[in-house]
Amino acid sequence: MRLWPALLVLSVAGIARGERHVVQRGETLEHIALAHGCSVDALERANHLDTTLPKAGTSLVIPACSLRTRAQTRTVKPRVRQATPTSDDDDKAKAALAVIDGATWTAETRDTDEEPAGESTSIGVPWRGKLRGGRKLEAGDGYIVRRPSRAFGASHVVDHLRRSIAEVRALYPDVHTLAIGDISAEHGGKISAHHSHQSGLDVDVGFYFKRVPDTYPEKFAAATAQLDLEATWALVNAFARTTNVEDGVSIIFLDYAVQKRLYDYAHSRGTPDEDLAALLQYPRGKDTQVGLIRHWPNHADHLHVRFKSSAGSR
Repeated sequence: MRLWPALLVLSVAGIARGERHVVQRGETLEHIALAHGCSVDALERANHLDTTLPKAGTSLVIPACSLRTRAQTRTVKPRVRQATPTSDDDDKAKAALAVIDGATWTAETRDTDEEPAGESTSIGVPWRGKLRGGRKLEAGDGYIVRRPSRAFGASHVVDHLRRSIAEVRALYPDVHTLAIGDISAEHGGKISAHHSHQSGLDVDVGFYFKRVPDTYPEKFAAATAQLDLEATWALVNAFARTTNVEDGVSIIFLDYAVQKRLYDYAHSRGTPDEDLAALLQYPRGKDTQVGLIRHWPNHADHLHVRFKSSAGSR
């Protein structure tokens, strides 16, 4: 998995290069690799690992690595993930998804004659578009679909959404059920209470809380003092890590005041300023066109995550 270089879930401050690193809660192998300018494969080989989620407290050998490279602009052409993953990558992804399906996945023999599933197509733009062959976000352990009739999206959107939730639940098994709001209607087009959400590329996602509000997850809840900053920060970063693939996240809308709380949390944990600047618009003003996450009114109780179109969309 290739990640956007500017994004880390937790602090990488104080890590010494070229020696050893003790895994902290919330870190994955991808985060550690980025911090040291290494590849995930190099870390796996050096430590004989078969997972990207080593347990907190694990001491890892850091192989000789070059200085990490950082994205210079948001317009740099991303590296494209293969449309058909290798069997090992596919197996790891399905095993991770089993976390939110409440099941244990076992690798199966592939049928080479099996017909490929129909592809969904996002037509037009999120605020003036349609959806062909929309895929429904089915119920799964760890999240609740608030309005199933509005839970249709492009296939890659559903996949990225479920994988991001799976990542957070793998790191924090005790987090509560996450509220998933509207994506699109089955065939796209206008839906009430939204200007966008027309082409299967937009998803409204609730927050994680330390104490679950009474009406959550059936309804979104504002980011009160009970907001679980650690888990919500991990969720934001899980989405952000998809920006380096051609159909990953393009932008996230979130109230400026909530951005500040995430910024203060991440900064206190030692996340480098350049990483925060790449991810958050705060503190440069709510009208500035910088950062993956931008202010938008009425987004103090959820994340509005917008994905890029897939290659087959138009």
